[in-house]
Order: sequence, then C-alpha cells, then structure tokens
Amino acid sequence: MAEMSSGAALRQLEQAQAAMKKARQALAQARGDAEAVPRLLELGWGSLAQAHRLLGAIPLSAATEPVMARQLAVERYATALLVRLRRLVRQDGSAIDEGGDDLEDE
Repeated sequence: MAEMSSGAALRQLEQAQAAMKKARQALAQARGDAEAVPRLLELGWGSLAQAHRLLGAIPLSAATEPVMARQLAVERYATALLVRLRRLVRQDGSAIDEGGDDLEDE
C-alpha cells in the first residue's frame, strides 16, 4: 500500500470536516424537534468517529505544516460539535446555535 501524501491527507481532513458540517446543519434544521434527538446524536457521533479515524490514519510522513494546521482546525470543529451533542444529551436548549464558533476557515 502506498504511503499517504500530504495532499491526500488534506483532502481527507476536508472530507471529515464536511461530514461534521452536515451534522451541525442537521442540528440547526431540527431545532426544537425532540423526536429528532436520537437521530441527530447518531449522525453527529458517526461523523465525529469518522473524523477521528481519518485523523488517526494520517502518517507522520504526511504531517506537513499545512496538514497539521488543518488538523488543528478540524479538531476544534470536532470539539464544537461534541459540545453540542453533549448539550443535546443533557437536553440543554443551547445545543443548537446559529454560529459563532465555526472554525473551518482556519
């Protein structure tokens, strides 16, 4: 199997963030829908798990400065999603907000 390049690592990081963004958008669209909570938790948790698998699969040889910077941004985005999922579990109404901590452009 060929070693992963830094370009491939960047593409995987972008895919991981896109999946988490879809989960965040689903949270926003389902605001106030208590019946959607189990589905939202499953969707969000699945995207977090996939993101962490992708993050863990990046070899050191592909860990250039741009890859590491993007990985930090993806990790922060994952943390923000995890905070929202935790609020959903705790049934906190602030689990879904309109923005403010989207870190995808860093």
